[in-house]
Amino acid sequence: MRAWHRALLALALVCPLLGPWGARAADPPWPTRPVVLVVSYPPGAITDTVGRRLAERLGAMLGQNVVVENRGGAGGNVAAAHVARQRGDDHVLLFTSYGTLIIAAAAELKLDFHPFRDLEPVAMVGPMSVVLLVRPGLPVQDLRSFLAHARANPGRVNFASVGVGSSYHLLIEQLQAYGGLSFNHVPYRGGAAGMADLLGGRVDATLATVLFARPYLNDGRARGIAIANAERAPAMPELPTVGEEVPGAQLTDGLAVLAPATLPPPVVTRLNAALNAIISEPAMHAWLTHEGVTPRPGPPEALSAEMQAAAVPLQRLLAEAGIKLE
Repeated sequence: MRAWHRALLALALVCPLLGPWGARAADPPWPTRPVVLVVSYPPGAITDTVGRRLAERLGAMLGQNVVVENRGGAGGNVAAAHVARQRGDDHVLLFTSYGTLIIAAAAELKLDFHPFRDLEPVAMVGPMSVVLLVRPGLPVQDLRSFLAHARANPGRVNFASVGVGSSYHLLIEQLQAYGGLSFNHVPYRGGAAGMADLLGGRVDATLATVLFARPYLNDGRARGIAIANAERAPAMPELPTVGEEVPGAQLTDGLAVLAPATLPPPVVTRLNAALNAIISEPAMHAWLTHEGVTPRPGPPEALSAEMQAAAVPLQRLLAEAGIKLE
């Protein structure tokens, strides 16, 4: 056999075993050092709780430590901006609630990064179920009667949110725009203060994640009447969605892993497969569901498509409601 024939044959046998960097596809040269998972909220938040559990499992799967670094602030944009600036570093990841990124893109906020251009979607963990809560003393029993009460009392139902421009605030605006309602929006700098005023009877309604709301629902200090997301929550299947009464009104938010836009495609593929495997594990799946996160494994393209599609109606809502976000 001629030498060049032998060389071609050898190459043909070896190529299927090689990854994109000339290493075996099953053993790419990544990670070569600890991976940093930047969490966009402080310790104790559901983003942090889930992020730490994922980091532990991901580290075991990758054979390298995954170190959690909390960078709270600006509704998650501080952490997102930090990760977006780490161009060329393929050992830094972002764990965040992607609703903040959708709103930033829809509002065209003047940030030092663009949520869709400078961050690479890696994997969705799943939507976070958010509950619409009312104070027990409010004369309503369910979502329909709550909307009827608000319609009969325009501007007199105090509805708390976690701040102007938050996903909770924009759901209130959707209810007003699509449902012909008028609430008195009361913005707070976070969920704890709004919940305290709901418990004290100073506001009539608020929104909270299942994890945050559960203790107050269990002891009767608050009443859950609806789920703000597009789909019912597996953790609370008896509650209807807001959209069942007000078509088009829904909150789009969830937990996801993203990375600097320079993350090599083979690393994205490996991370996506690892994270999908982790959230599909029976124990992890059950735990996430109990915490109000609906596990949704899928390709990076699915996360990217959902985020970009959700930004379109929000952009229209902001323009029609005259909401200016800074």
